[in-house]
Amino acid sequence: MACHEEMDECRVPQNHDHESPTKKESASIPTSTLTPYHNRIEIIEIQAHHSTAMTKEPPPSTLLTLPLELRLLILSSLLILPPTAPPASQNAFPHNPQPPSLSLLHPSILRCNQQLHAEGVPLLYAQNTYLAHPTLLLSLPRLRRSYSPVVTQRLADLITRVHVCVRLDAEPGYDRATATAQLSGKHEVVLEAWQAMWRGSGPDVLRLFEGVRGVRRARVEGSVGGFEEYARWLERAMVREPGARVDPFCWDSAREV
Repeated sequence: MACHEEMDECRVPQNHDHESPTKKESASIPTSTLTPYHNRIEIIEIQAHHSTAMTKEPPPSTLLTLPLELRLLILSSLLILPPTAPPASQNAFPHNPQPPSLSLLHPSILRCNQQLHAEGVPLLYAQNTYLAHPTLLLSLPRLRRSYSPVVTQRLADLITRVHVCVRLDAEPGYDRATATAQLSGKHEVVLEAWQAMWRGSGPDVLRLFEGVRGVRRARVEGSVGGFEEYARWLERAMVREPGARVDPFCWDSAREV
C-alpha cells in the first residue's frame, strides 16, 4: 500500500493548459513557410495571369469608337454628293426628262443609332444643294428630282444651299414676303431663270427676290439676256447684311449702257 502511494507521488503531473514549445512554435509559423511548394504554384499563377493580360488583343475598332474627325469624314462620303454628281441645274426644270436614280448617297446610315443620326443629319441637309419647289420654294424641297421631297419642316429648315428654278413667263406661286423669309440667311442661293421663248419675258418674277438678304453666296444665271446688269445688281443685294437698305436698280442707266 505504501509502495503504491510512493509511485503516485513520483508521477509527473500533466499540464493541459500549456503546450510544448515545439508545438507552439509550429502553430505560429505561416503556412507558406511550411509549404514552399504551394508558394511556387502561387507565383506561377500570377505570372500566367500577367502574361495573359499582356497578350490579350484590344477590342476591334468600330465606327462609334473612331475619333469624331474620322467619323465625320466617313459620314460625309456617305451623305454628301461628290463633285462628280450631276449638278442641280441639269435636272431643275420640270420639262426635262427624269434623270436616272442617283445611288451616290446612303442615308440609311442615319437609322443605325441616335448618335450617328445626330452627327449625320446636319451633313445631309446643310452640305448638299437642294432644289426648291417651283411654287412652294422651301416648303417641299428635294435633293434631286429622283429623290422624294423633304416633307418635314424641321428638316427643311436645316437646308442652307438652295437652287431655285425661276420661270419668267408664268405666274409664280409665291410672293416677295415668302421668298424673303425662306431664302434670307442661307449659305448659297442660285436663281436659275428660264422661259419658253428666248427673251420673251422680262425680269419681273426675279424682282420678288429683291428683299432677300444675308446670303453668303448668290448667283443669278440662265435666261437673263437683256437684263444682265440687273442680275448682277440682284446678286449684290442678296449678299448684303440682313436689314440693309439697297438703292433700287436704275433701269434708265442700264438701258443707256
